[in-house]
Amino acid sequence: MAHAIFVAEAERRLLSVEVYSAGVCDFRGAPPIKETTVTCALNDTPAPEEIATWVRDLPLDSITRFLVMEQYHADVLIDEYGISSDRVSLLGEFDPKQRGAEIADPLGQGKVVYERSYIQIRDCLVGYLDGTNELGS
Repeated sequence: MAHAIFVAEAERRLLSVEVYSAGVCDFRGAPPIKETTVTCALNDTPAPEEIATWVRDLPLDSITRFLVMEQYHADVLIDEYGISSDRVSLLGEFDPKQRGAEIADPLGQGKVVYERSYIQIRDCLVGYLDGTNELGS
């Protein structure tokens, strides 16, 4: 959902940015999770049609900012992939409602939790985009 929301918000702001979405564990080839696709559709956010990507397959050196939902993901990027900690941020740090630095994965939690997660992710991404100077227009 974070990928879909970021892309939609960047397009709305006319930002020309490359957005990647990948897991720190290798689930390459897995299809999108149905609840994610449905939640994005209910919020008029086009879900990416891509299959799962593994972080090792990304151009890591060219990525300016890694936004992650959980501290575990940040730790893996830093410790196992050698990403500098100043390039990794917990998405929840940008939450204007301050619901916490980590955003729990809604996997298997049902429609209500997915919707709550969508709203929190959206709020955090808007907070990030409103406050960053890292992106050009």
